[in-house]
Amino acid sequence: MSKGKGMELKLHQREHFQNKIDKLLEPEIEREELKLKTTINKILDKGVDKFGKSIGADKVIARLKKAEEEKRTASRQAYVFFNAKASSIVSYNKAKDYKFDRDDKETISVKDCISQLEKWAEKQAEQFAETTPQGQRLAFLKALSESAKDKVKEASVSDELKDTLDNLFKMVGVSWERKLPALPRK
Repeated sequence: MSKGKGMELKLHQREHFQNKIDKLLEPEIEREELKLKTTINKILDKGVDKFGKSIGADKVIARLKKAEEEKRTASRQAYVFFNAKASSIVSYNKAKDYKFDRDDKETISVKDCISQLEKWAEKQAEQFAETTPQGQRLAFLKALSESAKDKVKEASVSDELKDTLDNLFKMVGVSWERKLPALPRK
């Protein structure tokens, strides 16, 4: 059971260390994730339209939008025409049943294109945001969390583990040993 300077960590001790790692790093990770989301949103606010222009999607969407408007106009004209004919001839009215089958490629809309463009722009913004200081800090914090958990799983001496974790956490300004706040005096 004994290794090196002391006893091997028991299961509840390992769980304690792992829970403490989560408790210490989770707020830092959440803070950085929020900063990263803010950065991504700022990038997206600058423009899905600008991104669309940069890859040439604006021309395709404008053409499709024009075609959809023409289609709506034509559909309204067809509706008026067929209803007018159907109301003037009884046999036409009884046989009025229009079904149109379309392939998916023929039903792509401006809305579909814009939705796809927004997804692509978001992915591009995420990739860019990962290169910002917030993105790099978030990646570091996640790696630090994983490294600390690995050390807990691999440790055999409790004091050695505490010292190792304290040194590891100092890199991001977090102390392993929590200082108790002073109680107010009566």
